Amino acid sequence: MASGSGRGRGRGSGSNNSGGKTQDYYGTIQPDLFVRQPGEPKVGSSGRAQRCFANFIPIEMEKADYSIYQFHVEFHPQVDSKHMRETMLLHENVTDEIGRFHVFDGMILYLTEEWQQNQEIEVPHPLTGDLIRVIFKQTNRFLLDNAQTINIFNTIIRRCFDELKLTQLGRHYFNSKDARNVREYNMSILPGFETAIRMYEDQLMLCVENRFKMVRRDSMYDLLKKEMQACQGNRQRVQEKMNEMFGGSTIITLYNNKLHRFTRLDWSISPLSEFEKDGQPITLKRYFKMQYDKDIQFDEQPIIISEGKPKQPGEPPQVNYIVPEICFPTGLTDEMRKDFRMMKEIAQHTRMSPQQRLNETRKLVHEFHGNENVQACLNYWGIRLSEDLANVNARVLKPEPLHADGAKKYEGRNAEWARGVKEAGIYRGSDMQNWIVVGPNTGNSGMLIQKFIGEAGRLAQTLRVQLGDPMCVPIRGVSPNEYLEGVKSAVKEVAGADVHMLVVMLVDDNKTRYDSLKKYLCVECPIPNQCINLRTLAGKASDGGENKNFGSIVLKIFLQMICKTGGALWKVNIPLTETMIVGYDLYHDSTLKGKTVGACVSTTTGDYTKFYSQTRPHENPTQLGNNLTHFVRKALKKYYDENNNTLPSRLILYRDGAGDGQIPYIKNTEVKLVRDACDMVTERAAKLSGKVHKSVKLAFIIVTKRVNMRILKQGASPATAINPDPGTVVDTVVTRPERMDFYLVPQFVNQGTVTPVSYNIIFDDTELGPDKHQQLAFKLCHLYYNWQGTVRVPAPCQYAHKLAFLTAQSLHGDSDEKLRDKLFFL
Repeated sequence: MASGSGRGRGRGSGSNNSGGKTQDYYGTIQPDLFVRQPGEPKVGSSGRAQRCFANFIPIEMEKADYSIYQFHVEFHPQVDSKHMRETMLLHENVTDEIGRFHVFDGMILYLTEEWQQNQEIEVPHPLTGDLIRVIFKQTNRFLLDNAQTINIFNTIIRRCFDELKLTQLGRHYFNSKDARNVREYNMSILPGFETAIRMYEDQLMLCVENRFKMVRRDSMYDLLKKEMQACQGNRQRVQEKMNEMFGGSTIITLYNNKLHRFTRLDWSISPLSEFEKDGQPITLKRYFKMQYDKDIQFDEQPIIISEGKPKQPGEPPQVNYIVPEICFPTGLTDEMRKDFRMMKEIAQHTRMSPQQRLNETRKLVHEFHGNENVQACLNYWGIRLSEDLANVNARVLKPEPLHADGAKKYEGRNAEWARGVKEAGIYRGSDMQNWIVVGPNTGNSGMLIQKFIGEAGRLAQTLRVQLGDPMCVPIRGVSPNEYLEGVKSAVKEVAGADVHMLVVMLVDDNKTRYDSLKKYLCVECPIPNQCINLRTLAGKASDGGENKNFGSIVLKIFLQMICKTGGALWKVNIPLTETMIVGYDLYHDSTLKGKTVGACVSTTTGDYTKFYSQTRPHENPTQLGNNLTHFVRKALKKYYDENNNTLPSRLILYRDGAGDGQIPYIKNTEVKLVRDACDMVTERAAKLSGKVHKSVKLAFIIVTKRVNMRILKQGASPATAINPDPGTVVDTVVTRPERMDFYLVPQFVNQGTVTPVSYNIIFDDTELGPDKHQQLAFKLCHLYYNWQGTVRVPAPCQYAHKLAFLTAQSLHGDSDEKLRDKLFFL
């Protein structure tokens, strides 16, 4: 039975960026993803035009109306290997009936022409020659406007990669012939592609993103043998070490190119262990020979247990048994990440410039068009790929001037302004008359501390900060407890006095020491504090013990201290009145499994340089929604108190930490909760003040940093590409028709290719319009005070991220209310 009749039209059809061109495939978009109203404009006008490429290949359909037929495929007896099942469907007994360009995903077969309802064909097994009955049952028929069509088209592209002889690992395809070697770690880096077809503004397009997979050449058995030697044959110790090193990592089985999650090593099972298959006992060794033609050489080896997700909720997880001898680790271990030389070598292969991305993607397009089998496959399905990447008319917003001391203004260069801060001064100073320095006072440490205090004094005069002489408190030893006791005794010594800043000089980056100090100074005894690693201040032996960058390092630390004591380093001109801006982000708690910390940072003043912060843990989406209600109510109360008992007329909320799958929940639940929280506060304020308060208008915006989209600015000719300028906005061609969305590149990068950030406005009754939203987002990227340049996301989001990280990693509880109107978490 057909899943739909006629060519459906979705919301928003006929009113898009193409000036009224009708959309043919709106039905391919899930209905609950639509957030854009019909006819609603989404294109801004500010800035200068800029021609760019995007990593998308436009798709045209040769047939206007055709159906796709779906069949369920069964094998008797059962064949476990997907590769074997695919090979059997390419046997002439099958291809004589349906051709060789059908699409088969291991269980489901798709064809463009109708076939008799139920078919049965006998095919010899590729290894054993035994005849296998293959049964085909028609289960569905799709028209081109069905959401399932996109999944089928994506499978067709995977089929094209198979024709190009690329290897599928997980969801992506890699070119093992073009592997790059990192000799020191006996590792190969495989270049490849991640692809996805979706409906974009005017047509279907294929997004192509470069990917790399690190695969070690040493098998898990080779690594196991090394550990056996290191642990002198102690199996228990080997098991603990292997589980610690590889637990949760990804391993690859090259016999079927599958990726698995390493759960644990099990010595109670070996290749000679038996299990039941088709009612008969069989050893793992025999099973791998029969299914994959793999000979297991060593019988005395443990088995790797890989637990996957349950097939159905409530069921136990799926378990795979993997022989170490025939599987290999992928990715990087912690030891490798600490090896600077190795990471530099890997970056040479994986960090691609815009020009390299353009060349590689064009090369892939050329291979698609030049391969006869790929073209035959696409012709069978009526698909035509464009000859080149999509062209995008982007816009570059004007650089933002930064307001400093008095009437002074300055502009950054390439969205970075470290020099400007020191020369122009800061926007709002702070009071650090009473401050304490705790740290070791012997040898080089004592000398560095005195040098730091002297440099801080000079900076205070330059930057309009009230800085007194510090009280220096020496500590007896450097253990976490001795540091904590030193801080406590310093606080006791000034009992009752108002301490503006407490600086702790750390001998190294020991996490236990740092966490205990932060917990004490942020939760138990709230004092604005700054932890400084003395190694950061110390010079290298090769420089004669002098740190050439001492002045700039102390400047960055001192600027942090200013922010933590209520100062503001600069401001940008945001011509919105009576507006509160909120950033929200999440981070998983390192001590509580399943618990996530939500953090909210909101503005409290009209110049958008003062912030109020809150955190709360949650375990599920329902709690997350309740947290948002709590955050918004408290943020509005703080704004009300700080602004002469007045509520904002607008609330603009940037929600970070959300994937596409969460959009329906956020749209249907979280937006309503925030709206209700605003109405509740408005009603309460009216009762308290006896005057009418206007309802708060809301814009709810999802910010996504992890996107596969790349914007490449066209160079001197169409053959060249460079990184786009900071402030580049894209809101046409590669945006989504169901969304009020745009992409923004706020930063300048020297290496690799910059990643744009996606903004999806899922609710908006503020009447600001797309142009003002784009400008506001760029302005807010300038207001993060921990970096003298723009950041990837609006500053309240970045502050929320830093706060959630500190709470989840170190505090494991709410910070004290006294600190929440300061940026204590920087």
